[in-house]
Amino acid sequence: MSNTLRFPDQRPPEYIKLDNEPIFNAERHLQLENPKSTTDLSELGYKEDEIEACPSSFGVCSSFRILSPEGVAVMRDICLKMHDNRNISVGTGVNRLGSYIRGAGYRSQFIKDFCDSPELSKHLSEIAGVQLARHSVPAVACGVNYAPEDITRAVDNWHTDSVAFDIVMMMSDPAKIDGGEFQYFQGTKQEGQTLLGIAGEEGIDAELPAERIKTVPFPGPGYGFMQQGNMIFHRACRLKKRAERITMVPSFVVVPPHAADATNSINMAGWDDPCLPAELTRHEAWRAAARLEKLVEEVSLHDSPKRLIEDLDRALAPLLAYRDRLSKDIK
Repeated sequence: MSNTLRFPDQRPPEYIKLDNEPIFNAERHLQLENPKSTTDLSELGYKEDEIEACPSSFGVCSSFRILSPEGVAVMRDICLKMHDNRNISVGTGVNRLGSYIRGAGYRSQFIKDFCDSPELSKHLSEIAGVQLARHSVPAVACGVNYAPEDITRAVDNWHTDSVAFDIVMMMSDPAKIDGGEFQYFQGTKQEGQTLLGIAGEEGIDAELPAERIKTVPFPGPGYGFMQQGNMIFHRACRLKKRAERITMVPSFVVVPPHAADATNSINMAGWDDPCLPAELTRHEAWRAAARLEKLVEEVSLHDSPKRLIEDLDRALAPLLAYRDRLSKDIK
């Protein structure tokens, strides 16, 4: 699992566990290839100090093969079987996603093992230029998006992600889909948000200048691309005709756990997913513990009280900020 936080032993009761699934086998179900092109954050207009604050200068890449034909067949079948156990669309779903599953690893052992596979995390780490592992928050570690029932709605509006790295993998045959393209803004997220009059990670169904939009094509099912999603302003367009459009969106966290973390627990605390507050608590406690352990090793007996306070604040700030956000929901 590449040093990520273990998956919880419990499961939200709302999520139905699939039975009689095939066993994931990396040799049979993966067919990992490299992207033909990548785009660095600097090419999108980010400044040097903004890039230095990120774990990697990697921005987004072209699609590349991830699953073998057998892997595609198994994964698509699982996604279809989970369709009737989708998340209830409130919270973030009202503004953005029309039909989706988060926490798919609770429902499917095959998906959990796919997201946990060291072969996948190693391959993605090499592309991103930083060590990655399956995300420690199960809700975002394994997601599936479906076409909305109302095709006048975008599959997913313009937004940025609450995690740094994710892949978007097409599970349907793209040759049979009219519309539903995945696109990103060729500029910084701040510029895109300013043009649309929004802030933060909220989504909006609106248009940006066509000459500033890049479409990422998928050659076939089982192909996907990776992005540093909290830095890439992106969307999935409306379907022009009703069709099956299933994408899997696994997310990844930077490891080791004391590394800088872009997971936006404050934003995710407002989502409606069952057990998400506990998932986020596990994540923030895990990262804080790692930062404190590193601090134990690095403290010098000659450090000033001011320096020590600053070090403690850095180690504890994300955890305490999440604690304060969580307290707002207590009535």
